[in-house]
Amino acid sequence: MDIIITDKKKYLILFLITFSIAFCSSYNPLIFRIMYVDSSVYVTMAQGIIRGYLPYLDLVDNKGPLLYFMSLPGLLFFGLTGVWLTEIIILYVSVLFAFKTALFFGNRFNALLGTIFTFIALLAFFLVNAGAEEYSLPFLFISLYIFTKYFFSEKQDMSFIQLMVLGACLSCAVMIRFNFFPLWIGFFVVIFINLIIKKRFLLLGKNIFGFLLGMFIILIPILLYLILNNIFELFIEQVVLAGAERGFGATDLKIIEKNFWLILNRNNCYLPLMFFIFMLIINFKKKLFPYYLGLLISYSLLVLFHSFSGGGVHYNMVLIPFFIPVLTFLIDFIHKRFIEKNVKHALLALISFFCCMFAEGFIRYTYYITNNFHDSSGKNLNIAGKIIDENTRPDDKIISLGLNGYIYPFTKRDTASKYFYQGSGLDHISGANETFISDILESKPAIITTITEGGRSEININWHAPIMEMIKNEYRLLSDEYGFDIYIRNY
Repeated sequence: MDIIITDKKKYLILFLITFSIAFCSSYNPLIFRIMYVDSSVYVTMAQGIIRGYLPYLDLVDNKGPLLYFMSLPGLLFFGLTGVWLTEIIILYVSVLFAFKTALFFGNRFNALLGTIFTFIALLAFFLVNAGAEEYSLPFLFISLYIFTKYFFSEKQDMSFIQLMVLGACLSCAVMIRFNFFPLWIGFFVVIFINLIIKKRFLLLGKNIFGFLLGMFIILIPILLYLILNNIFELFIEQVVLAGAERGFGATDLKIIEKNFWLILNRNNCYLPLMFFIFMLIINFKKKLFPYYLGLLISYSLLVLFHSFSGGGVHYNMVLIPFFIPVLTFLIDFIHKRFIEKNVKHALLALISFFCCMFAEGFIRYTYYITNNFHDSSGKNLNIAGKIIDENTRPDDKIISLGLNGYIYPFTKRDTASKYFYQGSGLDHISGANETFISDILESKPAIITTITEGGRSEININWHAPIMEMIKNEYRLLSDEYGFDIYIRNY
């Protein structure tokens, strides 16, 4: 018996999925805690733009500018709570288009189940390190929906608006992080080759023109911002060149192979790859063969590029959209077989099976929710920021030592170096290490701080040894109580 889901229930469930995920965010004001490392950097960059600084010139990072721009409205009007509201919007758009895509593979109820378990799979990576991957999700899900609709339609034609949306989504994705492009490449290679074989050159021209127009609508304003502010060359150096160097940092085939299997073995990420190969074989010479070929190419490229760049756990988040067709198809297939055979408690068995498959997401979610009610790291950030402000003048500068930007959103003081975080990513920017050390040794900031929250230490000998020596001679410990060692200069 089919379970009827009304429109009102559907949108309520989609919102509940969204809110459940966003509830465990570090920005949630109800259980606010210390941010993820990457998130703290992006928020600090957005804060700097609000204060009149220019990305890549006054503050250095290796991600695209759209990542910072997307956080600006929420941060400007509502602070970190506004960033959380931005997360909710981003996640809701992702959930909505995930569901719309799932409807091609099952009825409304099974599509909802597919969407739910897709985002349960997401939790294993969202709770590790949100950031660039999280902000790319709506563009990935919207594009996957349009491509799926194209291949499942009788005419297999896209409207000019859809082509523009695809181009705009690609531009948005690469202006967040450069190696997010494989989804579009995989599908358009298949579509373009198919049109060439069929000699539909007029339609091919329309597709290329519409897609490029959508790309330029996003790219031109961003490029104008970079050029008019004289930071285009810095953008190329820090984001394109340094980002590419880091993205292809693994050159040893054994390391690449190891990363490849690590990525696939995380939370069943091998499943889409196996499913696409299987569907490709059984759909050979059938209508949906190009669709599954596009999925396979896109998924394989994403896994491969992340294998080159080291395969960080949170990178897997961009693989999540590919779970939608897989999980919904499997849920719909199994559910129908259960109903045909009159299996007792079929729905309970189905849900239990997929809950076991993605138990990691449940476990992480439960840990974060229960632990966060006792987590004082968010409160400590506020107190540490106040200690810094109360013991410095408005024109004083500070610096935080480590890979993060935790403290900057909680103080009114500006950073003493454009390298407000040090190490990972910046190692690929020529002269960054030397310039940072010179900045700090010459300016002698009023406050030098480093995190100790949770027993962490982010002191890097290559970046911080001369500075730690200066601290011994010219600074005294102001506080070590609130998750930071805060050193103040002796005047």
